[in-house]
Amino acid sequence: MIHMSPDTKQHFACEYDRYGDSYTADTDVTQLKEVFSRINNKNDEKMPLDMIANLEERYLWKSSPLCMFRKNTIYLDLYAVVNDPSTKTHGTMLSIRALELRFHGAKIVSQLKEGVSHVIMGEDHTHVKERKALRRTFEKKFKILSELWVTDSVKEGKLQNENPYLI
Repeated sequence: MIHMSPDTKQHFACEYDRYGDSYTADTDVTQLKEVFSRINNKNDEKMPLDMIANLEERYLWKSSPLCMFRKNTIYLDLYAVVNDPSTKTHGTMLSIRALELRFHGAKIVSQLKEGVSHVIMGEDHTHVKERKALRRTFEKKFKILSELWVTDSVKEGKLQNENPYLI
C-alpha cells in the first residue's frame, strides 16, 4: 500500500511480516516462493545474539539444548599468540568444540578481549599462565575452562556446573 491510516498500518503490522507473509493464513508453495523472492539477504542486518537470547528466553526456548551457550562469548585457545589469527593451530579437538559451541548458540571470537565470558582450553595447558595474566587486566573477568565442560554439557543437553572444569 502506498497510503494508509495509522490504524490500517497497525493492523497490517499485526497480520503480516515485513515481506508480506501472513502470520496466520495458510500458504502454499507458490505463495512462499513469492514471499521468498522479496527477501534480499544482502540488505538485512543480522539479529544480534543478545536479542536472539532474549527471544528464546521469552518464549521458553532456553530449555532447548540448541541454545544452551547463547549468552556466552567464547574464546578457544587455538592460537599460539593471543589475538594473532595467523598463529592458529589447526586439526585440534578445539576446532570441533568451536563447531559444537556455535551449533548450540555460543558466540565464538578470535580476539581475547573485554566481553569474553569463557576461555576454553584443550588438553595442552601451556598458555594458562599467560591467559590468567591477561585476565587480570580485564574489568570483567572470564572463566578458563577445560573443553570437557563443552562436551559434557552437550552430552547432558544442559550447561554443566563450571567449577569442576575450571583451570
